[in-house]
Amino acid sequence: MTTDNSLGNGAYYESDDYAGFMRRVGVLVIDTIVILIAGVLLWIPLLTISWNLSQTFDPSGLFFLLWAVLTWVYLVPLKSSRLRTIGYRLFDLMIVTTRGERPSLFTMTFRMLMWLFGPFNFVLDLIWLGADTEGQSLRDCYAGKYVLRNGAEPIGFAPVHLTRYNGAGLNLAYPRVVRPKPDSVDDG
Repeated sequence: MTTDNSLGNGAYYESDDYAGFMRRVGVLVIDTIVILIAGVLLWIPLLTISWNLSQTFDPSGLFFLLWAVLTWVYLVPLKSSRLRTIGYRLFDLMIVTTRGERPSLFTMTFRMLMWLFGPFNFVLDLIWLGADTEGQSLRDCYAGKYVLRNGAEPIGFAPVHLTRYNGAGLNLAYPRVVRPKPDSVDDG
């Protein structure tokens, strides 16, 4: 029997290196608060300028555009950089690809947009996160990301295979690193 290695190899880590459910929820709460505070701090000067210049100018369109850009900068390039977001820094986490590399802006943008446009909702993503052996949310699975303890090093590399799940009315298929099976000890 031949093994398909067309998807390449990926890294795997110690089980303690993967971010747990509570850490991920903590990061979500902290980073949401930071984004909301940034929105308020952005809105106040725009509203002040609009009142001083012209009472007919509505700054809401400009606000949402600037806030979207600020949110993208916070959740994409900053999160994947060495600086990391405030939530990632407080919980000592980092994000890497399944190959153990720093993620690209494209895949991080794709990961962020899955929060906004689906196909998964917030609740399903958190349920999956709690059940996944490697602490990946559905967004992480499809974007090929791991959220790990900062400084975690791979313990090995293994082939990436297409994994399929059927349940709860969903047919899911995404690439997953297939860890080698531990050597079985024969006591006989």
